[in-house]
Amino acid sequence: MGPVTINKSSRARRLSIVVRSTGITLTVPHRMAVKEAVKFLDVKIEWVQKAVERNRRKAKPTVAILPPFQTRLHRLELLPGEGTRFEIHVRNGVISVVYPALLGPESEAVQKVIKKGVAEAYRIEAKTLLPGRVAYLAGQHGFRCNAVTVRNSVSRWGSCSADDRISLSLHLMTLPDHLIDYVILHELCHTVHKNHGPRFHALLDKVTQGRHRDYRIELRQYTTRW
Repeated sequence: MGPVTINKSSRARRLSIVVRSTGITLTVPHRMAVKEAVKFLDVKIEWVQKAVERNRRKAKPTVAILPPFQTRLHRLELLPGEGTRFEIHVRNGVISVVYPALLGPESEAVQKVIKKGVAEAYRIEAKTLLPGRVAYLAGQHGFRCNAVTVRNSVSRWGSCSADDRISLSLHLMTLPDHLIDYVILHELCHTVHKNHGPRFHALLDKVTQGRHRDYRIELRQYTTRW
């Protein structure tokens, strides 16, 4: 299950369990006996094990981004240079990264710069491709939205405001086409229903031809963090 850290806290008003990839933290109110807290953990052991398993599935080994690497519209080019300078240029379908020759391309510093370049390419591609896709799907299914914006959001794939403005994460560009459409349709359904109630799910089921549960499960295999 992983290491368990017991944290006695004078500020805590109740027991709480936090499951992270590094271990499990059991926060215990100061006046509560540790034995009682451990009994609580035993009661919740099935939930904890499921949370640990979810974290395990989400955890992915860090893989260096190196040529040949290609997004939808850009390819990565690495150029070792003199001195300590880094440069990023994203233009004409190329993500060009200049890095100090003394550093290997797989080093943490170089990979950090490469990710910035790739994120900028995703931003360009998202702004180029996503508004048109939203307009197409909205017209196909009779939805209306007031605006589409692209953000570097890592907390969610998309959102819809109270005035029907849709915001989409640039990280959608890492998804296959059918899941991009699923996220867009999800947000378009929020222009009609502002919650996740039965009518929202019925509408989403209709516009995805009954596939929305399958798409939702498949989407969990991807992350906005890379």
